[in-house]
Amino acid sequence: MKRVQLSAAGWDTPEKAHADLAQALSFPDYYGHNLDALHDCLTDLSDTQLVIEDCAEAGEKMEKWPGFLAVFMDSAAENPRLDIKLIPGNGDLGQ
Repeated sequence: MKRVQLSAAGWDTPEKAHADLAQALSFPDYYGHNLDALHDCLTDLSDTQLVIEDCAEAGEKMEKWPGFLAVFMDSAAENPRLDIKLIPGNGDLGQ
């Protein structure tokens, strides 16, 4: 299983989050940089564990963070080949 680890500490805008996710997960050039496109790309991934650290910081900085959380959880629920771990930042795993 491929493991991709990211820090959400710098995600103060949706644009930064989308850019980091697209690069780390090798999304196609036509990736739309919106939540619908994120969901589509995440549900297409195979054998991937996505670990996102510092989620608490993103939650404090980015107004649209709840939308990202919903997409992460929905995508993982729909795609059995995708495992997403969200780490608040203090070492505790959250979901």
